[in-house]
Amino acid sequence: MAEKLLIRALKGGKSTKIVTLNGKNMTKMPSMLEKLPGLKTLHLQNNRIPKVCPEISTLTQFQDLKLREFYCEGNPLFLKQPVNAVKHEDIWSLQEITSRFIMHQLAEKDPFLMQAIEWYPQVRNIISQGRKCAICGKSFLTTWLECVEFFPPSKNWKISRNLQLVPLQILICSYKCFNQRDPNVFGIAQV
Repeated sequence: MAEKLLIRALKGGKSTKIVTLNGKNMTKMPSMLEKLPGLKTLHLQNNRIPKVCPEISTLTQFQDLKLREFYCEGNPLFLKQPVNAVKHEDIWSLQEITSRFIMHQLAEKDPFLMQAIEWYPQVRNIISQGRKCAICGKSFLTTWLECVEFFPPSKNWKISRNLQLVPLQILICSYKCFNQRDPNVFGIAQV
């Protein structure tokens, strides 16, 4: 239902200024918002969205949308409530170790691997699912820890009075990076 409404808004193209997706039982941010460059007002009230995903697409970050109004009341947004975490050793699978090595070498433009990867579509498919760590910037396959960074809404946004911080999804590749995080980045915990 929400996708149909968003597709209808896309037909309005650059002229679409308001998208209202209230009470559509959505659990994540819509993924086509970058196709609405004229979007000024986004209504996402009364859904089940716990966090704002930073990447609306591979090219667009949520913070880059030129919103003037953002409404998200009635969503179970994560709260900024620190709890102690237990240290776990980083134990990666052979697939994770190999994938991280290959993704690193491809990022370094290793000519041998860049040519060889063309012959292995399964490997290409697996590493295409890789993500970048928000702390060190290195690629990884399996999310070690999902976190949120709380950022204040833009001063240009018109918002409800109770929205003081927006939880933005951050993915981290290791405990080492988790220990180097910004003090405003929190791991997501079940309490």
